[in-house]
Amino acid sequence: MNPNLKIFITIFCYISGVAGLVTAVTDAAHKPAQTTAAIIAGVIGVAFLLGGLALTRKPRY
Repeated sequence: MNPNLKIFITIFCYISGVAGLVTAVTDAAHKPAQTTAAIIAGVIGVAFLLGGLALTRKPRY
């Protein structure tokens, strides 16, 4: 994979992950709580964070 593309995708994953988690917290904090939207945003945020972590790991040979 092109290193510049890999860096771009990694940064995109980290930003999307943080945005998803912030959205989950704000959805859960509203009265009445939007529980379904908060759970979906949280799961997507965690998935993007895990994707970013997977892309930043050094390959093991």
